[in-house]
Amino acid sequence: MTKAVPLTRVHRLILSATMIGRRHVAWVGLCAALAVGGCSGDPVGRICDLGTATPEPSEVVVASPSLDCVTRTCLRVPLTNELPAGSMYPGGTNGLCTAECEADSDCDRVPESPCITGFTCGIATKVGPFCCKKFCICKDYVMIPDSGELDTPQACDPTNNDNTCCNLSGRAGQNGCP
Repeated sequence: MTKAVPLTRVHRLILSATMIGRRHVAWVGLCAALAVGGCSGDPVGRICDLGTATPEPSEVVVASPSLDCVTRTCLRVPLTNELPAGSMYPGGTNGLCTAECEADSDCDRVPESPCITGFTCGIATKVGPFCCKKFCICKDYVMIPDSGELDTPQACDPTNNDNTCCNLSGRAGQNGCP
């Protein structure tokens, strides 16, 4: 029988006592705090790929899974607003990484985002598997009402039994909903 060769070994600490000082401990602590507390939610706004077909200008597209995004969700909404200076609307088969949300504060914009004015939390589509779900939507691309929040479409009113979206509360097991 042959002797097993260990694939890992325990190493002594690489840093010597003289290399570890108060200055280094403070630096490591600061880096750890930034890494843990840097973002409260999912990062949104990075350019992502929707797939192979170019969406129609009036079409909302939610692509999932999108490997470009931390949340695995890419969104493109129709451009219904004049772009502010420095903003860019995604072209071709691109959208922006998004995340499900409950409030605007859930939408953490990444620094490299082409969306300048930030994100709002709103319903992107009333059809399909993502119907009536709230997503982070770039404020540059949509008209925000005076209320400061996007309106909820009537098709997403859970009190109206004629609405067929399976994502509405109380729809489980009804009208073919899982």
